[in-house]
Amino acid sequence: MTEARPNGTESRRRRGIWLTAAVAASAALVLAACGSSGGGSSSSTAPAPAPTSSDAPAPTTSAAPAPVGDPVKVMTIADINSQGSVFPMIHYTSTAAQDYINKNGGVGTRPIQVINCDAQGTAEGVANCARQAVQEKVVAVVGSFDFFPDASIDVLEPAGIAYFGACCMLGTNEFQSKDAFPLGSHQMYGVGFIKKAQEIGCKKAHAVIIQGAEGFFGVLQAAAANISFTALDPEFTVLPSVATDYAPQVAEALKGGTDCILGVVTETSWLAWMPAWNAAAPQGVTVFGPQGNLDSKVLVGNAETLEGAIIAGAYPDISCPAWDSFRQALTDTQAPSTEDYNSLGGLGTWTAYMAFKQLGDKVGVGIDAATFLKAAPTAVINLPGMIPDVNFADDFSEALGGAFTRMFNTSVVYSTIKGGAIEPLGACDAFDNVGPIIAK
Repeated sequence: MTEARPNGTESRRRRGIWLTAAVAASAALVLAACGSSGGGSSSSTAPAPAPTSSDAPAPTTSAAPAPVGDPVKVMTIADINSQGSVFPMIHYTSTAAQDYINKNGGVGTRPIQVINCDAQGTAEGVANCARQAVQEKVVAVVGSFDFFPDASIDVLEPAGIAYFGACCMLGTNEFQSKDAFPLGSHQMYGVGFIKKAQEIGCKKAHAVIIQGAEGFFGVLQAAAANISFTALDPEFTVLPSVATDYAPQVAEALKGGTDCILGVVTETSWLAWMPAWNAAAPQGVTVFGPQGNLDSKVLVGNAETLEGAIIAGAYPDISCPAWDSFRQALTDTQAPSTEDYNSLGGLGTWTAYMAFKQLGDKVGVGIDAATFLKAAPTAVINLPGMIPDVNFADDFSEALGGAFTRMFNTSVVYSTIKGGAIEPLGACDAFDNVGPIIAK
């Protein structure tokens, strides 16, 4: 199936397309990007088996004094036991962050206590977690992801509790609540596709979009129009969400001399796409995919035809030096190696906790929900190599009609597939601020 979309030229109209498309399409792509382990989990974040003597982690030492006093309580919400997608790596990461932070002086010299809450894949589950957060008098809900974030913020905001550090904004309140402080830039990867496609000289860039996310083509169109990228095919291929043979869609995407494929596609659909793609054996075609979707699982057995592919996302690859402490903390807490931590769920949650510690240390020993929420709106988060500097005093309202006033990070970072592995494309900290492209 191919659908045509008119090229908009009016700035206001393009912003309207962006507003409706970005949120509507995000849920479809964030499923795998957060590192979903699939549905139907029957257990919570049980500890991994104890390591053998040969792979036991070395003791961690820190020059910081041990934290003392009452714990600084925080909560991380994620779907663990659900018939839908589950994200245990988020809770393993928050547990690793607790261990790391307490080995490094705590927060405001006090120990941090992480409460991991299972939202169970429902709005009511999310609201129940938020109510528990209020009862526990947490300082903030940190590094969470679920599909009903507004159900959480509706409870937290009246209680004066910050919703802090989200990787992947989905709800209206996440973009507008004065108590929401997201750090991720998930919606920007499509803008990154267009900018990078222009930079590498794509002659015909054809979008392949998973069924249910068709609205995201408006993002690509708006970005292309704003930088005068005329190589974007005005038609795009819709990839059925359930298929056994994508050969017709591969043929459709490649017709007419396509040299770049912009894949707005989930991990599951990438896996289903690859047999037909390999059979076609296209030459000289660069594939683009979102972080956490075009990933190491897709790469297995498909490295040759994905050589040179470009991945756009919010966080640098986990191999980068900025994540050294994260990798060590996962080892120290015996986090299961079966989970995908090189994902929005893993990298995003760790980033949220490092930001929380940074701001919490500035607030000091008297940190509580009120003092943290007072400090956050003017804070600048500086986590070199994880995210660009984020200033919570900024907003995006002028460019986007007031719908995304809490979007503080509009940068993307790129990786590439080379020699059968995913590696950074350029420097690990080469963040590309694509926000101005859609601010026109």
